[in-house]
Amino acid sequence: MCIPHGAMGSKSNGFVKEVKPPKHIQKVSKEQFEKGDPDFVDERTSAYKPKKKKSFFHSLLEDL
Repeated sequence: MCIPHGAMGSKSNGFVKEVKPPKHIQKVSKEQFEKGDPDFVDERTSAYKPKKKKSFFHSLLEDL
């Protein structure tokens, strides 16, 4: 005799799911978006320098 899957009631194991607040990023004001954050501190240690593109042959002959 077959027993349907929903025939037995669910058994509670005592697990209570933690209620988490919804994740939401607050919108910045239009003025702050246009003028920037006055309290911003630049923590970069060096300025950005793009790498110079080399050709395959130049990089091959450089190692000699």
